[in-house]
Amino acid sequence: MKYIIFNWKSYLNLKESVKLSKIISGFKKSKKFKIISAPNNFFHLALSEKFKKNLYATQNFDLDGRGASTGSLDISHLIENKIKYTIIGHSEMRSNHGENDKIVSKKLELSINNKLIPIVCIGESLNIYKSKKTKSYLRSQINTIFKKTEKYDQIILAYEPLWSIGTGLTPELSEIDDICKFLSKILEKYTFKKINILYGGSVNLSNISEILNLQFVNGVLVGSASTKSSFIKYFK
Repeated sequence: MKYIIFNWKSYLNLKESVKLSKIISGFKKSKKFKIISAPNNFFHLALSEKFKKNLYATQNFDLDGRGASTGSLDISHLIENKIKYTIIGHSEMRSNHGENDKIVSKKLELSINNKLIPIVCIGESLNIYKSKKTKSYLRSQINTIFKKTEKYDQIILAYEPLWSIGTGLTPELSEIDDICKFLSKILEKYTFKKINILYGGSVNLSNISEILNLQFVNGVLVGSASTKSSFIKYFK
């Protein structure tokens, strides 16, 4: 089964999110795809109440805890709303809010302790890619985020090259598969009950089929393309 994660970011309003969720709710249960939507965090309650069979992820949560933290989203609020998945370490959280691998590691631990399934994002910059240091950089990210002493339950790891997100540029298919194979290999040093490795970065209708057919890719994390009904209907 391939994991298909729609990250709607802040593209959609509530009405548009309802429209796409309705399309997804009409899909028959599939052994081929597991579809998870990550709408704007404000819309979770309305969507999950209306479309109870759909799976939802939050785009982020904060480490501040409950209390005097204006604007924060505490992980307990996700639990109350029965959200099962959470995206951690997305490139836009890193670039816009200063999130780094140490913070991602703390969020990973918190999500696991609260029985949430984390979708952990990693990826290299264009300079690192051009310098042919992608693998060493990703290894460093893995070593900082994960602990070899920890026994992890279910983890979803999304490889998203930063230079590919929203640019229309993607690595060669062989490069994507090679990186996912590499990640699978180095993750053998850690203990997981279940680990799935996804690709994200300018995924669209023209390349989705080829990407999903790659041997070491267990699914995709999709941004702007997933806000289009034509893309979503591909998984019907």
